[in-house]
Amino acid sequence: MLAVLSDDYVISSNRESGEGRYDIVLIPRNKKNNGIIIEIKHIENQQGTEENKDFIVRINNKINEAIEQIERKKYYKTLLAHRIELDKIKRVPIVFAGKEPYITKLLTE
Repeated sequence: MLAVLSDDYVISSNRESGEGRYDIVLIPRNKKNNGIIIEIKHIENQQGTEENKDFIVRINNKINEAIEQIERKKYYKTLLAHRIELDKIKRVPIVFAGKEPYITKLLTE
């Protein structure tokens, strides 16, 4: 999936940065473009007896956890070292429930 971006980005995964190891970082070859930090999390699929709103809460909590981890562990330091400005660094949490990805918080009903 990421190989198609290799002309525009240096793709790095599971390397130390800040105070931990990020999942994926995309370092733009053109410093005017955005740098991207991707943190991936997993939750169990929605259970048959689980209310939809409870499943949404679990997704949202895990998305929050991924964003907080990026900030707490300062994964953005790799991009700063490549002279990417802080306001050009995008944080992308991806939460998988089984094989289904979620990248933004869901609205509760």
